[in-house]
Amino acid sequence: MPIVPPDIHIHDANDPAMVLGGLILTNGVSNANLYSIVDIICIFDTSFFLRDDSGLEIQHALQPGNYYIRTSGRFISRFIVDR
Repeated sequence: MPIVPPDIHIHDANDPAMVLGGLILTNGVSNANLYSIVDIICIFDTSFFLRDDSGLEIQHALQPGNYYIRTSGRFISRFIVDR
C-alpha cells in the first residue's frame, strides 16, 4: 500500500519553515477538527487561531495547504514527531 503524504501542514507563524504537523484531508475533517488537533499537539498560555496561506483566519471549508498558528501569547510546548 503506497504511503500518502499529508496535504495539510501546520506551521508556527513565527517560524514558518518549521512544520509542526500534518494530516491527510478527508471528507470528515473540518476546521473544528483541525483546531482540536492543534490543541492536542501544542500547548499555549493563551488562545490561538489558524491562518491560511493568504493570511486570513480560516472560516472557509478546509482545503489542502499550509496553516499557520497565531497566538498573542507563547507556545508552552510543541509535540513534534519525526517520521
